[in-house]
Amino acid sequence: MSNQNPQDVPWAPDPLPSEKFHREAKWSNINRAPHDEVSGVIYKRAAHIKPVRYQPAAPAPEMPAPFQGNGETVVRWLFSEQPGTEEDLLAAANFVYLHASTLEPGAAEGMQIYAESRLLYVIAGAGELQHHPTPGSPVIVRPLHPGDAALVRAGEYHRVCNTSEDDVLRLMVVGLSSGLAVSG
Repeated sequence: MSNQNPQDVPWAPDPLPSEKFHREAKWSNINRAPHDEVSGVIYKRAAHIKPVRYQPAAPAPEMPAPFQGNGETVVRWLFSEQPGTEEDLLAAANFVYLHASTLEPGAAEGMQIYAESRLLYVIAGAGELQHHPTPGSPVIVRPLHPGDAALVRAGEYHRVCNTSEDDVLRLMVVGLSSGLAVSG
């Protein structure tokens, strides 16, 4: 029996069947709840991102039998510009980099501005995203937990901190350039 407090266990919605998510000629909202946007940061809690069950996994019926896909996969659509699921948050973006980042217990990035927008996805651990639009403005703090995603637009002061004394914070970081800068 676990000693974990039930309030500390994040709620996770059941995956939607893909046929209920993808509806022909209709737009599908990839979010369960509106995302939170303050200044140049878009923040999505894991519980607000729809998981979608595909069965068979990534079907390819045109392929010979052993290559058609089998089993199931659950996809969490974090951000999308694919027709039918587009959010218009990344429409003008160009890929710059993909990083697997690990912050040691108690470690923190320096508060700085990046030339590119950064999309953060939390894999493991616990931390904080701290951001503010201009020097001297209040610092906004967002908790980071596995499954959370955030889009920090270019020109936004921000940093990621590992709030754990024992565990590493693991993130995937995607750098995106072009029309994603914070407008004046």
